[in-house]
Amino acid sequence: MSVLRKTAGRSVVRTEKGRAFGNRTMKATAIAAFGIALALGTTACGAGQISQTANQEPAVNGNLANVGSMQLRNVQIVYPQDKADEVFGNGGPFQVSFVITNIDPVENDRLTGIVAPDGGTVSIVGNTQIPAGQALRAGKPIGLLEPQDVKTTDAEKRATVVLTGAGKTVAPGLTTPLTFRFEKSGEITVNTPVDVGTYQVREDKIRQAEAPADEHSGGH
Repeated sequence: MSVLRKTAGRSVVRTEKGRAFGNRTMKATAIAAFGIALALGTTACGAGQISQTANQEPAVNGNLANVGSMQLRNVQIVYPQDKADEVFGNGGPFQVSFVITNIDPVENDRLTGIVAPDGGTVSIVGNTQIPAGQALRAGKPIGLLEPQDVKTTDAEKRATVVLTGAGKTVAPGLTTPLTFRFEKSGEITVNTPVDVGTYQVREDKIRQAEAPADEHSGGH
C-alpha cells in the first residue's frame, strides 16, 4: 500500500517497504531515459555508414595486378574500330593496352614478354625497359585524349603490343588470360577484358508505335 504525504512542499510517495520516490527519482529516471535514447540514436546513425572508398578500384575499363615491384594497371584488349567482326573471327590482330609502373626507387626492370593462351602470339615493338620510379605504356585505350601540339620524346613513346592467333579466346564480355613476364619481378597472369567503349553514333529517331497484336481492321 502506498501513502502520499507532503514534506517541505514536496510530494513524496512511500511504498509498503518504506522507500521514497520523489522529484529526485523522477529526474534520475528522465536522465536515464534520455541517455538510452541518445545511445540508440547514435547507433542507428552509425549503422548505415559504410566506408565506400575502402575497397574501391580505379574507374578504368582494364584489369589490374601486382607482382614484385611492378604495378599493372588498365590492362585491356582494345576493341577493333575497323572490321571488328572480321578481326574477332580471325582471332586478331588485337591491340593490347596497359600501364606498368615500377615502384622500386632504385632497381630497374624489364618486360621480357607476354604469353597468350591457345597458341596465341603477342608481339612487342618498342623499348620495354621500366626504370625505377617510372612507367611503361603500351597501346592507346579508346577515348584517350592527348594534346596534338605537344611533342612526345622517345622515352615517353608507347610500345606497340599486338595479339594475334587468339582463336575464340577474345570476345566482348570475356577475359583472356595474358601472362606478363619480367626480368626481375617474375610473372603474373592477368585476366584481360576487351574494352568495348567504342564510339557509337547515337540515333534519336522517333518511331511510330505499332498497333497491338489483338487489334483488327474495320474497327472490330
